[in-house]
Amino acid sequence: MKTNKLLLLLSINILLTFSIMVSIFPIAPVISADLGMTPEQIGSMAGIASLIMTFLSIPAGVLADRYGRKKIILFSMTLSTLALAVVSFSQTALLLSIGWMVFGFSRGFLATPIFAVVTDVCKPEERGKAMGMVSGAIGAGSVLGYVLSGLISDHFGWHVTFEVLTALLLAASLATFLLLKETGTRNTERSIGKAFKLSFRWLGYREILFAGIVGTLCFMVGNYTTFLVPFAAKEHNISLSMISLLFIPYEAVASFGAVLIGWASDRFGRRTPLILSQLVCVGALLLLGLLDFSPALLAVTYAFIGLTEGPIITVVNTIITDKVVGINPREIGTALGTFRTLQGIGVAFGSSLGGFFYSRIGTHPSYLVGVGILAVTLLLSLTLGKRAAHGIGTPTKQEVLAHDSGSNAG
Repeated sequence: MKTNKLLLLLSINILLTFSIMVSIFPIAPVISADLGMTPEQIGSMAGIASLIMTFLSIPAGVLADRYGRKKIILFSMTLSTLALAVVSFSQTALLLSIGWMVFGFSRGFLATPIFAVVTDVCKPEERGKAMGMVSGAIGAGSVLGYVLSGLISDHFGWHVTFEVLTALLLAASLATFLLLKETGTRNTERSIGKAFKLSFRWLGYREILFAGIVGTLCFMVGNYTTFLVPFAAKEHNISLSMISLLFIPYEAVASFGAVLIGWASDRFGRRTPLILSQLVCVGALLLLGLLDFSPALLAVTYAFIGLTEGPIITVVNTIITDKVVGINPREIGTALGTFRTLQGIGVAFGSSLGGFFYSRIGTHPSYLVGVGILAVTLLLSLTLGKRAAHGIGTPTKQEVLAHDSGSNAG
């Protein structure tokens, strides 16, 4: 299978999974009224499911390195389809929560193997663009999720939304089974337990750790803001269909911006586009927090927060990949799992914090909380990418030897 077609298949899987993941946000007020759940309960449910997904990123990487990428991807897609079928027929808050938690578990095994495949098949000078293409599918998938959930729920009810998404996920699972081939070299030198334990050694590399923290906090701000938007719009009696349209500019920035920023990081280095993206997000959150509400302002300004989702995560993951490949490419799945765990914590806490602050201080002050979080990421980003034009650069001989000796000791 040619590289471009392979990337397209992987992107479709990411697209559908994230469309389902975010589809609950525009229709959260409807589900809240139908099942008697408070906004904070729905936010906590989404946050806990994302936290489950987060903690499975490392096991997913370890298993993908050991048993192959395709097996783990197929497991994730199949279980997600079953979990979403449960959500589709939920008539109680308990059944909805169970289905959503299982979906959180299943999607935890998807992203890390997919990004490992990208690393397997792409040359270093094309890695940023390829990462951008797959990361951009997160934004495109979110557009699909927001639009479908808002429009279908407005006309047919929220259950039908999840029935449609279940059918699409089933079709993607079958395509993956038929078309995806195994990539990379299996790493069976260590037991699963030892490989899991050694995965945390990647946290000992300062630049990689800081890059992981930047991705975590930026992803958190994006999800945090996304949770606030439908409730802010609902306060002004905006319909579900219109609320879903508010997310399209955001996800367009997230999707197309990921490809553009990924290309720019290949061409001009990783750090500059990373810092510029964060500065734009700070400005957008300041406007949302300080200016009076209007649908146009919300749609346009909120769009720039999409930089936290696709573009920034693309650059951060490429920075991490650059260095890991130079030290031990056979552990790329394990290493990516470690740092996707950090990023997933941001997703998990984003919706939970959104519900928490919205319930207590309202919309405008909550946006300003996001500004404070991004101020921290900007300071950390200034320390990244100093040794080479592209990203963090080639690891030193001492780093490679230290990793090898540490692995042998483990």
